[in-house]
Amino acid sequence: MCIVLFLVSFLVATAEGSRDAGLVTRVKETTVSHYASPSELNAYWQSVFPNRPIPSSILDHLSAPSGDKMKHVEKEHYWSLDSDQLTEGDAKIFHNWAHRIASEKLLYPETMFTIGSKINLYIDRAVALHSPYLRRDIANSIPMSTKNFTDITAMFAPVSLSMARDMWSTLSSCEHPREVEGEQKACTTSLESMQGFSSLALGTGDLRAFSTSLDVPEEGISSSSQRYEVAAVRKITPRAAANTVTCHSMSFPVALFYCHAVNPTRIYEVTLQREDSASIPEPRTPAMVRALAVCHVNTSGFDPTLRYWVKLGLKPGEASVCHFLTRGDVLWAPTWAT
Repeated sequence: MCIVLFLVSFLVATAEGSRDAGLVTRVKETTVSHYASPSELNAYWQSVFPNRPIPSSILDHLSAPSGDKMKHVEKEHYWSLDSDQLTEGDAKIFHNWAHRIASEKLLYPETMFTIGSKINLYIDRAVALHSPYLRRDIANSIPMSTKNFTDITAMFAPVSLSMARDMWSTLSSCEHPREVEGEQKACTTSLESMQGFSSLALGTGDLRAFSTSLDVPEEGISSSSQRYEVAAVRKITPRAAANTVTCHSMSFPVALFYCHAVNPTRIYEVTLQREDSASIPEPRTPAMVRALAVCHVNTSGFDPTLRYWVKLGLKPGEASVCHFLTRGDVLWAPTWAT
């Protein structure tokens, strides 16, 4: 509740024009004129990964509107009153990864990824899928912290309460201590910093980037009553296990990814066919889906109180934990591992 009151107070103060004039001038320049252009981002990608395709989850940000055009459409396209990131029931700010991993319906044992298995398919929605990238020098100059929340939010004024809550949640997630033993994490605000963190975490610059299929809707998939049958499974990382980095697109007016590595992992492309047992299919349940799944092999450092373990009758370390990637996620893996 105190967080909500703080946000309301902030919005009132903003409306009354209490922002520092020097800051407003600097930030306005950022919001209007310092986005990375598609040609700049394409040139950077080709310089680092020549002749390698750009994943669709990165391309979506390259075609994003910016400046005044972005301000005009962001409420409709980038922000939701039904945000998954922070609700009134979640008065305390929580780590985004912990939020995902605490929801048992998003998690699967690796044994389910075999042909003929039947599952209720849940893939989280993609957030801020079309927010534009900042230029690297501008992104590096902005301290992304809740301590600078007022300054950061002023960059995107006018800001609704829903937008402010999403932004606070994202910044808090970036500051949260590591939730899983051995986890490496960073929040990246430019394409270059995302590639840089992935290279550092994986110990090589020779990387491949992947995104899940366009079969997966932006709003995700939720099949509570209808089941899907696994029709095909392809290993993206053919070896027994490999180190990878997953970057999740976060709720923010500009492209901001929560990147983390909980290794080792196994990566699969899973093709699923919807069972048409009902006369009218559920909403958000396409007939066929190809989706990327990440399986965390070493789960000994995971929270033993998760309902996932209770459901399986197991303890952390006794089974892997798998989840599907959203349309907005980017997976990085060493070339040799794919």
